[in-house]
Amino acid sequence: MIEILRNRSDFIKNSFKLVAGTAVAQAISFLVSPIITRLFTPADFGTFTFIISIVGGFGLVATLRYEMAIVLPKEEKNAVNLVFMSLKIAFLICLGIASGVFAYNIWFLKSSLIDPAYKTWLYVIPVMVLLLAAGNVFQHWFNRQKDYRTLAISKIINSAGNNLFTLWLGFIGLGVWGLLLGNFVGLLLFNLFFISVILRRYRGHFKHYDSSTHKLLVRQYRDLPLANTPQMLVELVQLYGIIFLLQGFYSAETVGWYSLSQRLLQAPMWLIGTSLSQVYYKDASERFALDGNITKMLSKTIKMSTMVALPVLIVMLTVGPWLIGFIFGDAWRESGEIARILAPWFFFEFVRYSVAQTPLIIGKTTQMFFISVSGAALMVIALTVGATFFSNVRAGFFILSAVLSCYSIAVIWWTINSAKKVVPYENN
Repeated sequence: MIEILRNRSDFIKNSFKLVAGTAVAQAISFLVSPIITRLFTPADFGTFTFIISIVGGFGLVATLRYEMAIVLPKEEKNAVNLVFMSLKIAFLICLGIASGVFAYNIWFLKSSLIDPAYKTWLYVIPVMVLLLAAGNVFQHWFNRQKDYRTLAISKIINSAGNNLFTLWLGFIGLGVWGLLLGNFVGLLLFNLFFISVILRRYRGHFKHYDSSTHKLLVRQYRDLPLANTPQMLVELVQLYGIIFLLQGFYSAETVGWYSLSQRLLQAPMWLIGTSLSQVYYKDASERFALDGNITKMLSKTIKMSTMVALPVLIVMLTVGPWLIGFIFGDAWRESGEIARILAPWFFFEFVRYSVAQTPLIIGKTTQMFFISVSGAALMVIALTVGATFFSNVRAGFFILSAVLSCYSIAVIWWTINSAKKVVPYENN
């Protein structure tokens, strides 16, 4: 086995390190999930998913996407200052979010239209957004250093902290607070681990800190907030907008069913896809800077992600409803039906996600922005049509899955063709 690995490319070996870490992290989730789903109701999961989708949305854009540039500079001092600059931006934005939450709760304090419980839960959003944004920054730093062992361990720590703490709070009977605090602990441990490693191994890099360079870096990588951030906002509408639409059209219980099906479909695929995406982004960026040709690497990543996701697709299409009902209880059997319907979409979306940084690498962010807008619009239209013309929830999900599967296939095709048309050394 060792001899085989020696003959593999660095890309495959680095991907293997991250995949191994995420496999352990997901094993923890799968072992604990059957207990957690018996301690919390679908409605609890629905409310939790609604809150955490807000956190996820803000967390992914809180740095204005400047963390994406950390792997790009040739000089280490610029990368170091991009880390500090990204953290500074995230902190300021989270202060703004905290002020907004405080003002919102004061304004609607006496409103009977607002659930009082939401007012309390909203206060955790700014802190969790900061932890999520900081975690993204640190991940890009370790990706730049090709320290994939640290990244793999971090995923295990996040999963263990989240799931085990949620399990304990579930036994206590804290309801939605148990799910939220469990997620908070996972993120906190995730960041503390990164900080401890940085202080041990990379403390010498602090000498490169120079706040006077931040304005220069802001201008140098201005395409990230100007182009990539709007694109990410649109993609977040597609990713998290489903939660808000389901909350409006159906019920918290439906959101809970969807959240479990989403979690089960993403668990063995999405985080592994994140590992592939991280390694691909670093290696493809270097290759593109060298000779402008990333088509082979792009093709290899698509094939790898397809092989990873295919078993999950087959299982969900064949025995998904029975398997989920058996493992998580009869209250969650509907999640199995939803997972079976959505499996094709998650399959193609997983493949697309593994190479999603390609437009940024080859300078096609503007085109990708408009493509993302069309994807978000298709999602809203599909769910609205399903909810308006069909009283059956499954019919609505079927329309959503069919439409977005076609969208993901089209984006994959466009990505491949765009990479082929790039002329080496040409700035697009």
